Amino acid sequence: MKIAMIGIKGVPATWGGMDRIVEAMGQELVNRGHEVTVYCRPYYVPDEITEHKGIKLIRTPTINSKHLDVAVHSFTSIMDCLRRDFDIIHFHSIPPAIFCGIPRIFGKKTIVQVHGVGWTDVTWGPFVRFLMKAFEYPAIHWSNAFATVSEPAVKYFEETYGKHVDYVTSTTEFHEPRKPDKMKELGLERDGYILFVARLTPQKGLHYLLEAFKSVKTDKKLVIAGDVDPGDGLADYVADLRAMADPRVEFLGWVYEDLLDELYSNAFLFVLPSETEGLSVSLIEAINFGCGVLVSDIPENLDALKDYGFSFKNADVKDLTRTLQHLVDNPELVLAKKDKGREYVRQRYGIGPVVDSLEGVYRKMLESR
Repeated sequence: MKIAMIGIKGVPATWGGMDRIVEAMGQELVNRGHEVTVYCRPYYVPDEITEHKGIKLIRTPTINSKHLDVAVHSFTSIMDCLRRDFDIIHFHSIPPAIFCGIPRIFGKKTIVQVHGVGWTDVTWGPFVRFLMKAFEYPAIHWSNAFATVSEPAVKYFEETYGKHVDYVTSTTEFHEPRKPDKMKELGLERDGYILFVARLTPQKGLHYLLEAFKSVKTDKKLVIAGDVDPGDGLADYVADLRAMADPRVEFLGWVYEDLLDELYSNAFLFVLPSETEGLSVSLIEAINFGCGVLVSDIPENLDALKDYGFSFKNADVKDLTRTLQHLVDNPELVLAKKDKGREYVRQRYGIGPVVDSLEGVYRKMLESR
């Protein structure tokens, strides 16, 4: 099959979970003999990179601004798609999918894969959230197939729109745990820190964690691995996060590859206090690396976590403080959960099973010709 991917910034992925998901999916599809093309944004992928891990890369024009980037890049990518012989055009997330009806006019098959219920993201203002909610209708009705990454999201879309929704979950490359090495240069030791890994957007709830951590009596550090895209318009929010952090908090910015693997492998506890999620790649990676895990109790987090970690009441700083203190004071509780979920996440979110599901959806679409 010849497959085009539209809706991400591009690969190689340097920030953002969705880019990493597409990179992992694309590589596995290529390994299975398919031809995969990812449409990239010029400011994200250097001109000299035309192929990555067997994935072909095409850059199309865009306007690098918070509100225009996705729409403009998606439209220019579709215009380029129409002159190529793709079998399937795969849209990632709702906003790019507002154009999914155009390729169908020209006989191309389209799938929309949603990585979260976008209009619940508090990062966006009320008008943008209204539009994202409105865009769900064309995305689900004008595409040949519609898929989402979590079972709670499948339930939401099927009950809201009365149409079948495929379950094709997120995936990533699972690595083996690593001993501390590079992290020692940062003054970090095994079990000596609590870890947060995500983009620093309001929906990820880092402000709740920072507020709660102030009251936790511990000599452990809180390590923040993540940042924001300069085009997100969140500089003031990030400045507020830094201002509210106590001296035990360390902001590392974007962290990649070996160092990130080390941070997961040696953390005492990984905390994900997000208010909304589709499926957090950092959460399934933390479980894979054998972290103790603490998440907000939103359905998407609990569905991914199962019984392999702990939860607290969403957006409740007092409950988060209480739970953190309890786990710090009783490390044997955390130790009892560590390593228990590795086999589970590899079976449910491993690249093989996920791409098996995706290939099944692709074939069903093509057979409908």
